[in-house]
Amino acid sequence: MSDENKKGITVKIDAALHAEVREYLDAHNMTMAEFVTQALDHELHPKTDMKEGATMANTRTLAIQIPEELFQRIKDYLQRNNMTQKQFLIGLIEDELERDLTEREAEIDAVSEEPELEDKYPTQVEEADVGYFSGESEEEAEEVYEEEQAAPQESYPSYAMGISM
Repeated sequence: MSDENKKGITVKIDAALHAEVREYLDAHNMTMAEFVTQALDHELHPKTDMKEGATMANTRTLAIQIPEELFQRIKDYLQRNNMTQKQFLIGLIEDELERDLTEREAEIDAVSEEPELEDKYPTQVEEADVGYFSGESEEEAEEVYEEEQAAPQESYPSYAMGISM
């Protein structure tokens, strides 16, 4: 945001609190403006909104054990972003659940856009002109068939072939 869109805030706070804030700023490499902006933003626009009527009766506990190094990294992140563990974890979980829901909806849409199997593979076998020569009528084909059946058959060795499907 440019300086022309910014306004100043001047406040008097207890000296001990001021010293604590200065210590925090040095440890997190932040300016006073960044710190105050973050604090005000967090107070005015919390990361997670508790639903009205939320009580201990409709909440559940989720506990995990993690390596110390990861815990320290999370703790540092939470301090830098002025978040609680609860806000952080709920945010991660909600983001992942939303991503998963979007992915599943996309898969369902993709499947519903595919043509039905019936369209790909007709269930009825169309009648074909099997055994007919081009331009031959059914009667002519029948006569040819009968003549072939009446002719003496030559004997050929037979071979068995098995096909399994």
